Amino acid sequence: MICFEWLQRPENVLAGCVRWTDYRSREHPNGIQIEHHKTGAQVWHPLEEETEQGVMKFYEDAEAVLAKLPQRGIPMILRDVKSVKPKDEDATASKLYSFSGFEKKIQMLRKKIEGVPSFFTLDACRHGGMTELEEAGLTDGQGRALSAHSSKAYDGYAKRTEKRALAATRKRHAHVMADKERTEFRNGGRNEFRNGDSTPTKNARKSLKS
Repeated sequence: MICFEWLQRPENVLAGCVRWTDYRSREHPNGIQIEHHKTGAQVWHPLEEETEQGVMKFYEDAEAVLAKLPQRGIPMILRDVKSVKPKDEDATASKLYSFSGFEKKIQMLRKKIEGVPSFFTLDACRHGGMTELEEAGLTDGQGRALSAHSSKAYDGYAKRTEKRALAATRKRHAHVMADKERTEFRNGGRNEFRNGDSTPTKNARKSLKS
């Protein structure tokens, strides 16, 4: 989910670079700060915006997932390990995942959850998020504002600002909402001819966010 929505590199997620202290902090109460260690870039992703119609939440599903995630320490992604001391049999500590250890968990999930494709990986999640930026029709500058990708053609005058990140997030969110409406319309039309079967087709986007 973090790799797909906020385009963080998998190795940074597992290294503890995505921190609770960067999520709705005092400096950015309506955003999340993502640091890309490969490039040194820090990207601010707006989570919501106040509009005339009310608060527009850009990542409502993702934040619902975070609300259920145990806060074991400063990094968001940690695992519980039992204490090795005999006196503390019930005590647990929190540690970072190894990349290979987390890959094994993903393999287990692929087998356990119906509809998850065999090519599902953290890298695939980030690639899916990057693809969504392109499909949403973001400009080069807007894409860079969210992904921290470099572009020689844009170097020298493109700046990653909160204003550009907000505009990019608005555009991406509008694309996602429009895609959901099209999917629901198509599924609704099919279900009328399925003898009352109302089970919707699984959305590929949800597979990449799981």
